[in-house]
Amino acid sequence: MATGRPDDGKHEGTPVMQLNIAAVSALVRLTLTRPREAAARLIALDVPDDARWLGFVIVVVLSVFLGQVSVLLMEDGEAMMGGGLLFMAMFQTSVLLGMVVAVQGVGRALGGKGSFPDTLLLLAWLQFVMLVLQFVQIAALILIPPLFGMITLLALAVFLWLLTNFVLVLHGFTSGLKVFVGIIFSFFGVAMALAFLLVLLGFGPEGAM
Repeated sequence: MATGRPDDGKHEGTPVMQLNIAAVSALVRLTLTRPREAAARLIALDVPDDARWLGFVIVVVLSVFLGQVSVLLMEDGEAMMGGGLLFMAMFQTSVLLGMVVAVQGVGRALGGKGSFPDTLLLLAWLQFVMLVLQFVQIAALILIPPLFGMITLLALAVFLWLLTNFVLVLHGFTSGLKVFVGIIFSFFGVAMALAFLLVLLGFGPEGAM
């Protein structure tokens, strides 16, 4: 199934990606090796807006599911039920949407050219790639537990590296260092704002039990 828009030839010549395992795997590899090229290719696909939001919802659901699996695999871990799962779903949605708003808003304020739909697409894809790495973490937790911490740190470094390169392409910036510093400051700002909002809504850890 193609992801391009069939707009009476309006987007004739726009790259079209087939949604199959081979194509997705190839794009994951490209993202991990040449993230700027992967970001440019994703933007060029001109994915319909409803497909972008569907992708956003799918990665949130997968994030909650893999998070639950990780909890169950931890020593003395217990499955989250009811309010706990709702809290995790709300938290994952808030974090990812907050990142989209921050990356698009702060980038535009600093002279960037990225649009909200493209930001949504790139960050949803970035989260999907991170879920692949989370699956590796889970495998390590099962097979080689001592490597779990090291892989977690590596995943964090990969996330920051990919996000920096995605922002460079999205907004047309040229300084990776400035983008990286901006990401760090924005991350802390968004985290504090989301934590405050969730507490106000009654979704604090104690209330989620």
